[in-house]
Amino acid sequence: MTDRPARYPRLLPWLALGGAMLVFGALFGWYIDVRTDLDDFFFMENGPIEGLQSVVILAAILVFAARTWRGRGPVALTCAVLAFIMLHVLMRETPRCDSSFYPGGVCLYDPTKYALSAVFSVVLLVVLVRRRNDVIDALKPRWSFLFWPLGVAFVLLVVAEVMERRQMEGIEETLEMMSYLYTAACSVWIYRNT
Repeated sequence: MTDRPARYPRLLPWLALGGAMLVFGALFGWYIDVRTDLDDFFFMENGPIEGLQSVVILAAILVFAARTWRGRGPVALTCAVLAFIMLHVLMRETPRCDSSFYPGGVCLYDPTKYALSAVFSVVLLVVLVRRRNDVIDALKPRWSFLFWPLGVAFVLLVVAEVMERRQMEGIEETLEMMSYLYTAACSVWIYRNT
């Protein structure tokens, strides 16, 4: 194993992408929500935006899992943890079948979500035990800094949450979508460059 990765994500392009996604997501969500009659269609439970969110989250999961499978070391271990987190994000975005907001389509009952969470947790535990030598290395800045763009994705999610609390559902859903797209882009960068 080398002392450090060959390259890190460049600051300006990733920040510019995050900024553009924030502005586009806010404007698009606001426009659809306020200026059109399409908000009920776009932002409904299991609607186009939520369906696309699930597809993008699944893509990120698959890329992180592929990077985990491809190699060993701290990057692979971190990707396993990120795949685990994104699996839970996917379950969170999947509506409960018994929800009063559920209009039909893909759903999961709570016991199914709990069972899946338990299975995912056992799989992650096995990965962590099998790769225990990589756990400490994964926490070292030279390796963890590879994943800094995910902090921008987190900021997008925080802004989305603020918009939800202000009853701006269009902006909230669109910014969530932007955050998941950003995470998927980061997963591809990690896969291709490590």
